[in-house]
Amino acid sequence: MMEARTARGRPRNSAIDARILGATREALARGGYHAVSMEAVAHAAGVGKQSLYRRWPRKPLLVFDAAFGGPIGDRAFAVDTGSLAGDIGAVLTDLEHLFAHRATTDVMRGILADALGEADTLQQLRERFMWPRLHLLDALIERGRARGEVGPNVTVQNVADTLLGAMLGHYLIIGRTSGTFASELARIVARGVSVRR
Repeated sequence: MMEARTARGRPRNSAIDARILGATREALARGGYHAVSMEAVAHAAGVGKQSLYRRWPRKPLLVFDAAFGGPIGDRAFAVDTGSLAGDIGAVLTDLEHLFAHRATTDVMRGILADALGEADTLQQLRERFMWPRLHLLDALIERGRARGEVGPNVTVQNVADTLLGAMLGHYLIIGRTSGTFASELARIVARGVSVRR
């Protein structure tokens, strides 16, 4: 989780954080994204609204951390199967399992719908969610380059953007749930960036 600013440099109280995140998860379980309100979460967690807003100034940021927060170095992103296609496939399959749950996609759609209309919130979501995971994909693809699997003219950042963008578009916008998209996308991309086509 990205560090939030605290007044006068006071250290974060992890017990308060845990109560707030727990109250948010309970609200999500009861009614999904639209059932969450900042005021209700503050009340359920037994904290003042100022304390909540100091940590999470906007609802999409709070809900994201409650639903998807935690260490960025997930086991899937740290995978090393010995091949680029295998590595990409493992990462995308993990994301596919996440997006296969309707509750997950509903929450993500709600977060994005609110954030897209607020430039600052969208920027914070990029910093907290998109960029750290894109950097991990960058490292995975660079490892493939070191093994001689990625052509010299391939832009690693573009490949990472393509992978994550395609997954979000497939599940959140198009709304497909075939269960085969991750492996097919991994095969197509790995072949597309290969030095031996």
